[in-house]
Amino acid sequence: MYGQKFEYFLNAVHYCMWLFERKSQDIINRTFLLIISPIPKYLLSRKYKERFYRYQKQRMTELDKFFNDKKSGYNIGWANHWFGFFYSSYTGIIILSLLGLILRKFGDINTIIFILIIVIPITLWYIPAYKAVFTKDRYLQYFRQFEKENKYWHKRWKRKTTAFIVGGIVANILGIIVAFSIAMN
Repeated sequence: MYGQKFEYFLNAVHYCMWLFERKSQDIINRTFLLIISPIPKYLLSRKYKERFYRYQKQRMTELDKFFNDKKSGYNIGWANHWFGFFYSSYTGIIILSLLGLILRKFGDINTIIFILIIVIPITLWYIPAYKAVFTKDRYLQYFRQFEKENKYWHKRWKRKTTAFIVGGIVANILGIIVAFSIAMN
């Protein structure tokens, strides 16, 4: 039961991050088209204008696939990146506390130990999320389910995703505070 809720939560957060990436990309695309729209309108003859708009329509279809493909598109790549970043940032308290303890005890940190203190907790923390979201592209099944949800569901999960992101940032800030307080005492 808990595992299913955890999986649902992570996939819903990932989905909302993907929606944000799509919306951001749509704004960028519309802005770009708005900027270049006077060029064909005022500078091209009727014949070239028709060719331009035909070509533009074809390219927009290709661009849509490039950006919005759920399996390998640009936006899902960024959503995967940000999901992993914010999920892993919750280990900031542990990592930074350990670094503070080592600095206090030894005054210096070996590079290898420094890397291990960062990599091991993040790796161990990230494994369950990877299994819940990315194994066998599990997120695609959830995406199909989430697309059918109503506006209220989307609004609620956008807020939860924002809280998830803010929580990751706060975890790192608290980790920095804890590390400095440990290291300075």
